[in-house]
Amino acid sequence: MKKSILAVLLLISVAACGAQKETAKPEADVSAVMKENLGKFFASKNMNDVTYEVEVIEPVEGVEALKFVKLTFKDAERSQEQYVFTDGTYIIPDITEVATGAGIKDKLVFKNTPPADIDLSKLTLAYGNKDAKNYIVEVSDFQCPYCRRAHEYLKEKLAGKDVAIYFMHFPLAFHPKAQLYAKVFEAGAAQNANFYDELYSTAPDFDAKSDEEIIDYFAAKTADAAAFKALVNDEATAAKIAEQMQAAQAMGISGTPALYFNGKLIGGFKPPMFDLAIDSFK
Repeated sequence: MKKSILAVLLLISVAACGAQKETAKPEADVSAVMKENLGKFFASKNMNDVTYEVEVIEPVEGVEALKFVKLTFKDAERSQEQYVFTDGTYIIPDITEVATGAGIKDKLVFKNTPPADIDLSKLTLAYGNKDAKNYIVEVSDFQCPYCRRAHEYLKEKLAGKDVAIYFMHFPLAFHPKAQLYAKVFEAGAAQNANFYDELYSTAPDFDAKSDEEIIDYFAAKTADAAAFKALVNDEATAAKIAEQMQAAQAMGISGTPALYFNGKLIGGFKPPMFDLAIDSFK
């Protein structure tokens, strides 16, 4: 059976180009050695339809024989990127700092990846003002536990800073109220009622209420309850949420939270990376 690109990434991580047990080449040869070994690896797996590129980003400080490298794999169906550390012969998925227990790959990816071009005009402002010097695009689900943890962490860290947060909806199907809460957020924003914080902090007994009870609760907090309810049930509101989720998927997002700090992605709940990103703000 033909292997997919995703299988390729798994195989590469496991095999680590280890078939060649030779002395590491001088740093100028790392890319060439890596390509040679990848060629042998794919040939041994009868995967001759896969093409690959090796881009050496930078040497690893203190271990200059190792390079931080971006691998790009392509076949007829898709393209996938993977960042690794290598001397051309061996692959190391990540390097952990002993003192902190943190991997350094996330930091290097954040540093070297160009910012994504995101159309903020299609997103709803959740925090701050549109003239802020810095922005965060929060690809999130109001019921996602890790999204809630990220929200609470950033709420404290961003206090007093000139930053705007834009919400990009990614309601996950296994969170029963995620879609409804997304609609409540959008309907509230349309009436200048910001339910951003409250939707992230709902308790289990509140989540267990019927959709009608939840809508009534938030409607009572708006200037026009009937208009709010109409917006929650409007097909245009659902379409906006679906469009944002599709846009996130097109950007390669498959889960939450995913946050873009001035266009640079940090996936998952990673406080040390959030701190790094905030420190990079102007």
